[in-house]
Amino acid sequence: MKKKGIFLLAGVLTVGILVSTLQTHLKVQTYQLASPKITSPVRLAVITDLHSTIYGENQQELVEVLEEQSPDMVLLSGDIADDEVPHDGTKQLLDAIGNTCPCFYVSGNHEHWSGEYEEIAEMIASYGVNVLEGETTELDVNGNAIQIAGVDDPDKFSDFSEWESQLEQVKEERNDDAFTILLSHRPELVQRYEESGFDLVAAGHAHGGQIRIPFILNGLFAPNQGWFPDYAGGMYQLEETTMVVSRGLCKNSLPRIWNPPEMVMVELVPDEA
Repeated sequence: MKKKGIFLLAGVLTVGILVSTLQTHLKVQTYQLASPKITSPVRLAVITDLHSTIYGENQQELVEVLEEQSPDMVLLSGDIADDEVPHDGTKQLLDAIGNTCPCFYVSGNHEHWSGEYEEIAEMIASYGVNVLEGETTELDVNGNAIQIAGVDDPDKFSDFSEWESQLEQVKEERNDDAFTILLSHRPELVQRYEESGFDLVAAGHAHGGQIRIPFILNGLFAPNQGWFPDYAGGMYQLEETTMVVSRGLCKNSLPRIWNPPEMVMVELVPDEA
């Protein structure tokens, strides 16, 4: 009987560990950023790397969480669609949120890998989402001047210098009197972001490093960063610029270990200092 009890306990513990490591429930990760350019709070939802993953019928789980968070703007920082997965999940999400509040999108590498990026961009725009391809736009949000700029994923271009030119273009249009946000899919281009002058950069791409060990390892491997990536997910200070990297929403392929899919909320608040 003792042996049976030990085996039963070992089995329960094993199942418990597996359940805790292979987390697929949606997490909301909130960061707060204070700025003297902000006079009243602004809530930003950062959604990346959906890869057309389905979260229930008509994306109900994802949409309900987003509605609970009541964002003033939604920032879609790339790989919302995918190069191999049908676009149903993308369409369902955009149909639900496209006209509820200002939404802005920039491309990710998988959308360019699909060979049909132009069609994807047109589809996304058809839901009332602002597609940014080296442009800036400014709007009033709760009495705050907010400027949004967006650059395409580098995989759109045959030469990296073309991406750098696009970044230079939005830098030149930057209004330093407004709170400025840059949407860019790749988090590893930190030197360019440090020099950009934007107040906030919203990125994804790293998928949280796929495997995490809480309090020990923030991410095991990320594309374009390799093993033990420095920017797998979190909020990072880059000189005068803050970068927020979402761990993304993809559940389509590799297992996520201690790395649940996440929706990022950024709360912009007045700087009381």
